[in-house]
This record gives sequence, structure tokens and C-alpha cells, in this order.
Amino acid sequence: MHIPERDIPMDLKPNLGAPYAIGVDLGGQNVRAAVMRRGDSKPATVSLPSEAKDGADRVRTRVVEVVKKAIAEAGVKSSDIAAVGIAVAGHIDPVTGVIHWSPNFGRMDGSVFKMFLEEPFTGPVAHELGLAVYAANDANAAVLGEWKHMEEEGVTDIVMFTLGTGIGGGVVSGGRLVTGSTGGAVEIGHHVIVAGGRMCGCGTLGCLEAYCGTDAIIERALRMMERNLESSLWKRIEEDKIGFKPLIISEEAEKGDATALAVWEETGYYLGIGMGNAVNLFNPQHVIIGGQIRKAIGLIEAAERSMRRHLVHSIGRTCSVVEARLGNDAGVVGGAELVWQAIDMQT
Repeated sequence: MHIPERDIPMDLKPNLGAPYAIGVDLGGQNVRAAVMRRGDSKPATVSLPSEAKDGADRVRTRVVEVVKKAIAEAGVKSSDIAAVGIAVAGHIDPVTGVIHWSPNFGRMDGSVFKMFLEEPFTGPVAHELGLAVYAANDANAAVLGEWKHMEEEGVTDIVMFTLGTGIGGGVVSGGRLVTGSTGGAVEIGHHVIVAGGRMCGCGTLGCLEAYCGTDAIIERALRMMERNLESSLWKRIEEDKIGFKPLIISEEAEKGDATALAVWEETGYYLGIGMGNAVNLFNPQHVIIGGQIRKAIGLIEAAERSMRRHLVHSIGRTCSVVEARLGNDAGVVGGAELVWQAIDMQT
């Protein structure tokens, strides 16, 4: 694809002496940003609608606007900012700054939604801001943020799974964020755990996401409910069919409903296969579980039991399973950490 001259990544360097970085989390609904010092883990964020379906120019403009808003509300000057780091949902090349694809962003062509494909991103944003801009996949940025803000010292190797509509993930190995040759590494939700299994939204059969994403959890609950007509889940679905979500299954599991508990047990079994595979591949000190679904009663325990059955004992015996700490701020914190990582590599 030909990139117009204005879209070529700007040769802007970070302001090495500046005390602040700006972390940005670009999601399908909102874009959030915060001015942060090195080591901050509790950002004071500002937010704007990302207008994800209004085209690339509009999305880039919203990113510029939220960064300027964050600077203004923090009461600092642009010269106080070292650089901007952005967590982007999708496959973005950290070197060229091009979004190769992102299912959350695009434009409507009549009644058809056309997602971002080969869309220049960091260059135009840097040009508008006059600041260096770094970017990474949102899950990769999140794992970087979690790693940098772990209370335990001496951790160099972690794997993170983020549970939600889909399954995201990231890896820090040997103290370095694993991004791959074009920023697309560790699509952990799209590694196959059941050969020839369920169809995934990516088009492949048997992906982890096809067994542990939101849709899979709902389908599992409906299937199990058919075998237990006494389940309290029936009452909940009758009350709100459209709003029947994993949170409801979690609530009924907390009350002791056997079917709801079985949903999380089976979901944990499949998640544990993916976790075991990751442990065998990367030999991490910790597997970190993030996303709101992780709070479902019994899920993490079931996942760890399954993980232990699907890994090499000598590799997994030094690995623990822990919950993520940063919550919804992981993208913003991780974005800021992209800046500090880039600066550390230059000094």
C-alpha cells in the first residue's frame, strides 16, 4: 500500500529530560489518556468517545484531542512530555506505526462495516502533536504495565491472559516484551487447543477463544441448562434474555447453582490447556489472569488444575497463577510504560 508522504512516521525523538509520559488506551468505545510519571500505577484519566466506526481520520483526531485534553487537565506543558504511548486494539506494527488490521475500528460503507487494514497511525498522530509516539497491541501493552508494576522483585518472565469478549494475551520473556517481527506476536486467544474444534471468529477451528470467550461461555451455559431444568439460570434468562451474560452465570455460581458452577469448571478446563501450552513454551515465573471474567467463582482454580495436567512438571513447578492488579487502567499504564521502555533503550 502506498503511504502518502504526510503519513510516513515522523522522525521525532522522545524528550529524554521530560518528567512525564502520556499513556493512551484506544478502545472500540472510548479513548482514555493520562499524564503519568515513571512508576505511576493509578492514572488520573480523561476520556472521549473513540468514534471507532467513523473512519481512520476521525479516530486519529480523537486520539490527538484526548492527549491534548490530558495535558490541559494535568496543568503541564507539551515540553514536559517525554512522548506518548498508545495501546491499540488490533495488530499494529511498533516500528512503522501502521495498523495492519483492527476489528474494532473502520468505517461504514452503506450497511457494511469495513475495518482498518494497513492504516497509518502513529506517524499522523505524532505530526499533529509534535511529540514522539509509540504504540503496541493493547494486550501487549497491558502485560508490560502489569510486569512493570509487580510488587515482587526479580520477575523477568510472565505470560498474561485477558478474558473478555475475546481472549487477549502477552508475554514478557527475559525482561523484554515479546512483539514479534511486525508487532503481531502472542495472539494467545488464537492458538489451537482442540484440533478441528469449534469455529472461531478468526476463521480457524479450535482456538482458545472459541472455548473461553464470552460467546462460548454463554453457549456452554445454555447447553448445560438443557440438562438441568431446575437451574436458577432459567429464571435469570427469562427475566432478561438479551442481558444474559457471564456476570449472571457468575452471580448464580456464587449462590451455589450446580449448572453455573459446572460452566466455570468446564471453561477453566479449556483455559488451563492454553495456560499449560504457554508455560511449556515460555517457562514463565507467573501466569497472570486479567479481565472481569476472571472473578467468576471457581474459574481460576479450575484453570490452574487443568494447567497443571497439561504442562511439563519440571517447567511448571516454579510457575504460579496470579490475578492482574491494574484492572481497567492496564492499557493506559502500559501505554506510558512503552514510553519509558523506549527511553531506557536510548539511554
